[in-house]
Amino acid sequence: MASPPGAPGDTFWEELRDVIRSVAFLNRTRHWLITRASVWLAGFCALYLVGGLLLGWNAAYEVLLGLTAPGGCRHPWYGYLLSLTGWLLVPGLTGAAAGYLVTRQIERRRSITLVTLLERMRAQSGGPGPPAGDDP
Repeated sequence: MASPPGAPGDTFWEELRDVIRSVAFLNRTRHWLITRASVWLAGFCALYLVGGLLLGWNAAYEVLLGLTAPGGCRHPWYGYLLSLTGWLLVPGLTGAAAGYLVTRQIERRRSITLVTLLERMRAQSGGPGPPAGDDP
């Protein structure tokens, strides 16, 4: 944002804050991908990069995918951390992202609200009816 003449300009952190806030105009999926998923992806990439430097790139890749036992690495403690990440975090994030995106697509295509749908179903079901009596 441009400052008035004679006023001090925004600092780097203020400009960064404004850029981060400006992504709010995006739809929910894009906003989530930029603000949340990018943080998780950056953390995962940092974990893999450190694993590549400590264990070797081939060993880090194989431990991450579960092809090699983490205890057989140069630094087993990091191998176990990388292995847990490969087994828990990657499928969890992938499933969460896929579930979120599928839910958003379903919500976009839903033509009636859930409350209206439940009322319509109750009206069409008619209930159980009167109890059976003893007819002679």
